[in-house]
Amino acid sequence: MSTAVATPADIEALFRAQPDRARAARLRQSINDVLVTDLRAYVAAAAQQLPHSAAAAAKTVEELDVTRKLNPLLFTLHWQLSAGLRSQQPGTVSAALGRLAQAGVDDDCYGDRFQVETMSWDVVDAEAANFFTGVDGPRSDRGEFVEVAPVSGEELTTGRTWVSQALATLRELDGELHDEFHELVSRLRLVHGSVIRGATSSRCWGMNYLRFPDAGAESAEPMNYFLDHLVHESSHLMLHAIMSADPLLQNPFEARHSAPIRKDARPLYGIYHATFVLSRISRVLSRHAKADPRAATKAIRDESVARFHKGYATIIEHAELTEAGRTILTSCRELVEAEL
Repeated sequence: MSTAVATPADIEALFRAQPDRARAARLRQSINDVLVTDLRAYVAAAAQQLPHSAAAAAKTVEELDVTRKLNPLLFTLHWQLSAGLRSQQPGTVSAALGRLAQAGVDDDCYGDRFQVETMSWDVVDAEAANFFTGVDGPRSDRGEFVEVAPVSGEELTTGRTWVSQALATLRELDGELHDEFHELVSRLRLVHGSVIRGATSSRCWGMNYLRFPDAGAESAEPMNYFLDHLVHESSHLMLHAIMSADPLLQNPFEARHSAPIRKDARPLYGIYHATFVLSRISRVLSRHAKADPRAATKAIRDESVARFHKGYATIIEHAELTEAGRTILTSCRELVEAEL
């Protein structure tokens, strides 16, 4: 999807780390508008060779209500149509058109109700796996790929309880961030996996993947774990949406640097994402540590704040920022400092 350049009015309204439900709703609809515009163009291009499949898919696209939260599946099909048309792979295009048409028939185009589920290896999971194992996907210290798998029924039940409890706590700690979460996130898929704890991709915008807490420290502190990672992954969605209005960075992929979260060196694009995310995690965990002043809670807060400062310093030293990029980075620092 295309990225615009922000106007001064946009900078005032959009570019800050502070959560804002109204802004999230506005940006979500903007993302949806771009999706529908692109899908119309892709379906029209496909109609030259696949007229019947394209006609059925076009019906789904024309009936979409962009004011509602869309099923992340539609963003995956957008990605696959774009890739299939660029690479001239009619099978990929045909399959994406068919799935798009079927989503309309099944009334499966929306994600109004937040759902916690696990993997089923549907088309979204398959595309997410391609993202995880791609060139810029995360790797272990030994260069190992991400692997993901579904959780058991019992684990899913437990996970749903933990997520519900964490979101209730988030509402108490930061009501605006809680409401923003529900404006942006349609699905949360709990998984077993290696290398990563969570992931978000524009290939399935509105979907968060999150690893089920490991036995030991993570499962012993599920509130800390889920507060951290629910804020983390939903904040990636927020920044994806913001960056559709302005690129923020003028040199996002020119070099790699030590990252504040991931162990592998990351381009500045990834480090900016991490810094934005960490500012919001630090805010929530700082408030949580005041309400629950145990050592474990203070430790996870302190780790988040330290990681934020590492990312912030890297961006200050190496990044060439747009005016909007500087504005939002300043707001990230202010967000962290306000809770210290």
